[in-house]
Amino acid sequence: MADVHLGIDIGSTKVAAVLTLSKKVNNTVVCEVVGAAKVRNDGVYKGNIKNPLKTKAAIREALTIAVEKASNPHLTNKSLLASVNVSGVHIEKIPSSITCRSSSVSDDDINNLFKDIQMTFSSQTDEIVHLLPLKFSVGDQHEIIDPVGYTGLKLNGDFNVITANKASIQLIKDALQNTNAVLNDGDGFAASPLMSGLALLTEPHKQLGVVVVDIGGGTTDVAIYHDGLLQHTAVLPFGGNHITDDIRLGCHLSTDSAEEAKITLSETDPNECSLNQLLVIPTAEGIPPIEVVARNVVLIARARLREIAALVLAEVKKAGFDERILRAGIILTGGTTNMKGVEKIFKQVTNMHVQLGTAKGLTRTNAAIHDAVVNDPAFATALGLSLHTVETFFLDKRIRKPDDFVQTRQEPKKGGSIWPFGGKEITSFKDAKEVGRTIWRGITKDDIGESDTY
Repeated sequence: MADVHLGIDIGSTKVAAVLTLSKKVNNTVVCEVVGAAKVRNDGVYKGNIKNPLKTKAAIREALTIAVEKASNPHLTNKSLLASVNVSGVHIEKIPSSITCRSSSVSDDDINNLFKDIQMTFSSQTDEIVHLLPLKFSVGDQHEIIDPVGYTGLKLNGDFNVITANKASIQLIKDALQNTNAVLNDGDGFAASPLMSGLALLTEPHKQLGVVVVDIGGGTTDVAIYHDGLLQHTAVLPFGGNHITDDIRLGCHLSTDSAEEAKITLSETDPNECSLNQLLVIPTAEGIPPIEVVARNVVLIARARLREIAALVLAEVKKAGFDERILRAGIILTGGTTNMKGVEKIFKQVTNMHVQLGTAKGLTRTNAAIHDAVVNDPAFATALGLSLHTVETFFLDKRIRKPDDFVQTRQEPKKGGSIWPFGGKEITSFKDAKEVGRTIWRGITKDDIGESDTY
């Protein structure tokens, strides 16, 4: 039986939707891209939804086109389980420790450690999106990746707790209303940089150390992996829109004309433009096209990209790494990397190995759709989101999902209990109110009669 997975990337300039199909072939899970679309979105600013109505319209349009490309009429009116990206995430390293139930660490002990982090985290403004384990220690044994089976009574673990703003999450939920996308329980929201990495990275990348840089329209997402684990994330407030705005100001153009110049030229090396090369840019109706010196556009775009590369390098240093430690270098993705020569700029600024990201682990059944998604870096995050719930694409096999943190409720005690709930645990405000009512009835409406004997 094949399963359909939907990823929705709500970006600053576009909404991208990717449908993948997963199925078992000879006991191996294989995935293929069956539908994809990206449409313009004017409802987001710097990664945050500012106009839910425009964003909802873009989501609906992207889903409609993606389903049409899937050539599967059953998907048209079907509710599709979706994972959606959330931007502006915050990462914090939090330690936790418990006493093991026996002399060696069990799966239950690991679950309790995860549960402890989940239940003790408290914030009025943020909620947990990912709970990612780093390394564990058992007794005096340290730097353990998987502690199950180790002997010791004390289990300690460090976790990267990735959170997102509750208001932002609610805006995404509002934008998905009345569409045929339904948030996947437990995996409904995911951080953008992790999802790009999920689509583009292999385990050797993560083990050697790698930086995933996703240059979108309004922001640049950064994720650093080392020793197979996520070590650092950041969201830089600069992206392709800032290049457009720089060109607008530098060449005295409208925003649309500046974007046209950037896309038409799509170049970052001034040596590739002669001094007399001109770009003819369409303007408004009734106004002649504007001629712009191509080299000026390139120099402006190049300057902004060098700044973004320098900020990425600063994040690498901030996280305590350098090019000697992160041997797999930088993987570039995002719509802005469609400009030629972006990887060369990053290599010059960071002195690290740099390459454009390519999606991994997909079958190529429908070559046209597969190639359209794999060869366009603007789809990387949406692709990662669609793979987020597939068995072979887990971020970390040690990760417990939110459902695993739900505490098992105590079963009602059997037999004669004087407690009106028969030993049932009070788990909600409603339960507490009912207890109060019962006690009050017992006080004010005692039914003991004069003829009662004991």
